[in-house]
Amino acid sequence: MEFPFLTNEMLCSLLGFLAGITITFVVSYYLNEILKKSFSSMILSQPKFITTFTIMRRLAVLCAIIIGVMATTFTAFPESLGIITSVFVAAGFASIVVGLAAQSSLSNIISGVINSVSQPFRIGDAVMFRNEFCYVEDMRLIHTIMKTWDNRRLVVPNSILQNEAIINYSMKDPSVLVPISVQVSYESDIPRAMQIMTEAARTHYDCMPSGDLPNTVVMAFQNSGILLRLLTMAKDQSTAFDMTRDLLLNIKMKFDEDGIEIPYPRQQIVLGRELSDKLAWLEDMWRSFSMN
Repeated sequence: MEFPFLTNEMLCSLLGFLAGITITFVVSYYLNEILKKSFSSMILSQPKFITTFTIMRRLAVLCAIIIGVMATTFTAFPESLGIITSVFVAAGFASIVVGLAAQSSLSNIISGVINSVSQPFRIGDAVMFRNEFCYVEDMRLIHTIMKTWDNRRLVVPNSILQNEAIINYSMKDPSVLVPISVQVSYESDIPRAMQIMTEAARTHYDCMPSGDLPNTVVMAFQNSGILLRLLTMAKDQSTAFDMTRDLLLNIKMKFDEDGIEIPYPRQQIVLGRELSDKLAWLEDMWRSFSMN
């Protein structure tokens, strides 16, 4: 089948373009693999730079693809350079529209580079983002992927993360204080309850003793009972979450053994004198009727 509009020169240009694109993506693939292996050895010695190295690798691959595609296009179709220049000069409005459309993506790329250099968080860090506890799983040029505690993925644009307040549990010192509040009744043995709570934390395998921690103090006198607070320490936020669950169960079981009551809301009704007198009269009448 012949195509009269496709000359030998055009066919050679098209084949050259396809070959150039293929070579570009092959080179980009091997460049990515080489950089990944090179950076892996650096990451082993400097784990804190994993985020920076990841962004640098992806930027290098992206630049290689852009340069390869542009070089292939202008080499295979030299006349396209003049056409593209004329289009951008003539279509000023279109250029503005394209620029506005690309503004968000460019902002995310710049924010990703800034975040990788300043490192308010790193890949693998435990963070709290918009009331979601999650781990930074990956940082890409446009967005960052966060894995939540229940195995969901948050895909957040980098520009949002740059302007958002984030709690980083892994920065500097990942250890966290673990406060556990328990209410006991006024009739309970308060010193014994405090001792049970402190011992429960001290004997837990994830407890990190620090200074006078763990300890238990009286926090407040409340309507239904006395509020006690146990304060201990864990190595990181996820460990603190699990340890809190264990300690609450252990404390409740030990309270039951020692007869220490965790109260529920109670109300005491005080009757007026007139109503009390009427109830007393009815009680006397009932007794007299019963005796007869």
